[in-house]
Amino acid sequence: MAETDYWLELEYRVCRELRGFADDRIRSLWCDGFIPEETDVRAPDACVRGRAWIGDDSGSQEQWTFTLLVGDSRSEDEIDWSSLLPADDTTGWLVPDPAAKKLTMDPLSATPE
Repeated sequence: MAETDYWLELEYRVCRELRGFADDRIRSLWCDGFIPEETDVRAPDACVRGRAWIGDDSGSQEQWTFTLLVGDSRSEDEIDWSSLLPADDTTGWLVPDPAAKKLTMDPLSATPE
């Protein structure tokens, strides 16, 4: 999977995952896209950081920050994008924080539902 395809697929996957939360406030959220800004494969937890457009049922949208953990990649070219797209029957990989307006995603930690 190409990186450009990954971000679009992740947008839709995040929307589906948000709908599965028990908290009504989180369940009303949806994602309208990602803007990756920095890839840091030298960090203790290699990641991509950037901004995400998050909307709610009222129709408003705001920019949140996001961190996507990418595993043991040694360079940007080694990131296996397809392995970072959680299957629909998994959960536990997305941590939304509405107060901080932040998403943390660890797709390699996804567990079966």
